[in-house]
Amino acid sequence: MTNFNKIFKNYLEEREFNTSRLLMKDSLHPDFWTNEQLDPKIMLKLVEIAEDLVDSIDETMRIHDIIITGSIASYNWHDLSDIDLHVLLDFDDIDSNYDLVKQYLDSKRSIWNDKHEIMIKDHEVEVYFQDIDEDHTAAGIYSLLKGEWVVPPSRYSGEIDQKTAAMKAEKIHADIDRVFRLQKDKKFKQAYNKAIKMKQKVKKLRSSGYEKEGVYSVENLAFKLLRNSGILDKLSAVKINSYDKMMSIDENSP
Repeated sequence: MTNFNKIFKNYLEEREFNTSRLLMKDSLHPDFWTNEQLDPKIMLKLVEIAEDLVDSIDETMRIHDIIITGSIASYNWHDLSDIDLHVLLDFDDIDSNYDLVKQYLDSKRSIWNDKHEIMIKDHEVEVYFQDIDEDHTAAGIYSLLKGEWVVPPSRYSGEIDQKTAAMKAEKIHADIDRVFRLQKDKKFKQAYNKAIKMKQKVKKLRSSGYEKEGVYSVENLAFKLLRNSGILDKLSAVKINSYDKMMSIDENSP
């Protein structure tokens, strides 16, 4: 797996950052929050989505918590913010091999996100799995099961949110890896369609960049990390190759 924290460190060292260009709102998103409390109807719907995902994998799997994080739970929200919905599990309950469990759950999550495009107040719901022992630092983390803030939102502190940007880039990288696996398995039509969807997702990251929210928004930084890793060039190549294979007729075909 690509080390996005290392890429980020190199990226920071190559540039002088004017962090005053990180734009903050005066309040949390008014469609979601009132006095820093999440709308009850939205909260119940998000819990239902998370539970449906887990049940589709294994109904006996224990959910330790369901949280929302990212820009929708902070003061740097914008009209293209995703709802980052994290389902907290104890990976050891599934298997002692952490990397194997992570890859398995990432695959299930990616398939779920492919099949569904759930929008709440015009913001897309993106579901992730997170181990209960995973260190997660963010500008705001809200527990849906407890109905309270795990990390209360704070306005801009003068620091770049490196961890959240790296985490978002890592999740998208995992989804792109699935495109490569589909192509390797000669499922060219699925690989092509998935590649198109991933390119649209990356385009969305880029479009929510500095023109609206500052050059150091989490989404814009995640895009730059993906671009600097070289994965986007590979995605474009796989898209073209999968299309060519999909449209070709082998000389030995009847």
